[in-house]
Amino acid sequence: MKGKMHISIVLVVSIMLVFSGVAIASGTPIPPGPETSLPDYIGAPAKAHPLANNGVPQNPLLAPNPFNSGHRDPWNSDTANIAGPLGREPAVLSSTLADAHQDTSSEVFTCYGQYFDSHGHTITVCFSPTEATVVLANPDTLEVLDSYPLPPQPPEVPTYAGTGRQKVLTAMGGIYSYFDARDRFTIAAGGTHIWTLVEGGSAESPAFELPKENDVDLSELIHPEVDGNLAGLMLDWQGRIWFATTGKEDGKPARIYVLNPAASTYPYKDVKSVPLDQGEIIRNTFALDKTGRDRSAAYVVSSQKMYRIDAGPDDQPDIVWSQPYDTVPSDRNDEQYVNGVKNGQYELGSGTSPTILGEGKYVAITDNAEQLKVVVYRTDERLGPNEKRIVCEEPVFEKYKGALSNSLLGTRLSLIATNNYNYYYDWPSGKLIYPSEPGFARIDIDPDGKGCHTVWTNMDVATTNCPRLSTRTGLIYAVARVMDESKIDEQRPYGLDVYYWTALDFRTGKVVWQKMAGTGVLFDSFYPAGGDIGPNGVLYYGAYGGLVTIRDTR
Repeated sequence: MKGKMHISIVLVVSIMLVFSGVAIASGTPIPPGPETSLPDYIGAPAKAHPLANNGVPQNPLLAPNPFNSGHRDPWNSDTANIAGPLGREPAVLSSTLADAHQDTSSEVFTCYGQYFDSHGHTITVCFSPTEATVVLANPDTLEVLDSYPLPPQPPEVPTYAGTGRQKVLTAMGGIYSYFDARDRFTIAAGGTHIWTLVEGGSAESPAFELPKENDVDLSELIHPEVDGNLAGLMLDWQGRIWFATTGKEDGKPARIYVLNPAASTYPYKDVKSVPLDQGEIIRNTFALDKTGRDRSAAYVVSSQKMYRIDAGPDDQPDIVWSQPYDTVPSDRNDEQYVNGVKNGQYELGSGTSPTILGEGKYVAITDNAEQLKVVVYRTDERLGPNEKRIVCEEPVFEKYKGALSNSLLGTRLSLIATNNYNYYYDWPSGKLIYPSEPGFARIDIDPDGKGCHTVWTNMDVATTNCPRLSTRTGLIYAVARVMDESKIDEQRPYGLDVYYWTALDFRTGKVVWQKMAGTGVLFDSFYPAGGDIGPNGVLYYGAYGGLVTIRDTR
């Protein structure tokens, strides 16, 4: 099949080697960085303090939560009702996934999202400045079982100064994906296609396949030069595919589509849609919820507003409500913003994908104000007496030094925000130009729904990746960056960057334990590459150099 690349398995080591209960990596580990005198392990093992389940409903057409979408579930909760490591003699494993990496001119091959099929394999999407590839791997050894390259997206209009930002936007379109209950992986491909990959081959040698009927060609519907590319992709409870186009400030606005596979065929010009307002663009995915027997709602954030968009039995999406949030003009250029984009983000406007929580009563984002705020909205179509759409706008982090280019973690009435302000990694050179400011904060919605309050703030931990919460352990998992200032020189004006798997207590925000993952920029991670928790109790994160895991060994 054209575009198909099947990687034969030629390994020196066996599929699974176990020494003292620790899996041994297959393939090439990420090259170790410079030595550091910082400790390998900090803190002490945790005792699990379970929380209530996150309350996210299961779409029966999708794989089980939290293994069906980039932010773990249709609500973008970034939480899991399964246990992660407690820090008991943890072991770290890494792999460059070299067998799937096509363009070796760059060491960058970072992976976003871990999906787990019914055979126990993990599926992830990995990309570099010039490629994007779906990878099938052994979840314990990280052995590459097969890979399938994605076509490049058409270039986007730059929204951030620097070619590195532009290149990653071109490559990362493949992160918009979902995994269904039939072991099928659906992903945006090439800016105008939606592919659904299936697993073929044999149990010993599985392989991705793309049946002809599984290639939804939208090239007659979407024209990237005026519409932008695909931005967001999800299956609703009725089996319909929702997707968005990014839009262009100087072209058509962003648009939300609802494709009913039972009612639409090529050239798909009859797919029903609704445009946002002129000049509005989308750079993040949306959250999706079931709002009735035959109705679903998407919560969408544009560069200017927050939206609820519903589709009923006729598949026609309609705007139920919209609400502006605090942002700045797109021509603002100063120490904090470049073309309206806050330093540390790559999106114009809000940097967050919406998060639904509170039994579906609320949806939350962060804004694009000088003082970053968590903004919580009521999802109801109609408001009650004396109710306002916005529940609260809760400030987080220091004024002029707060940004978030990720989704908020959301469970029940609690939200976790992290700080990405000032972060800048230059993809062409492979250098960390500016490390991000530290910051974690927990915001709770008041039980009466009349406001919010800050429960705790931690200004000691800095991370760029999207953390995850385990409701079974009560721990927030992230990969934190610590600068070894004894290594400051002309090449490292901030010192040597050292990366730690980090577990924070959800109740207090305090660091419980940390385990070193590695040193040097190849262990850094792009924004959405979160610490995904697998069904095997292992944590995964996509570093710039490949894939990294950590597990308890006792």
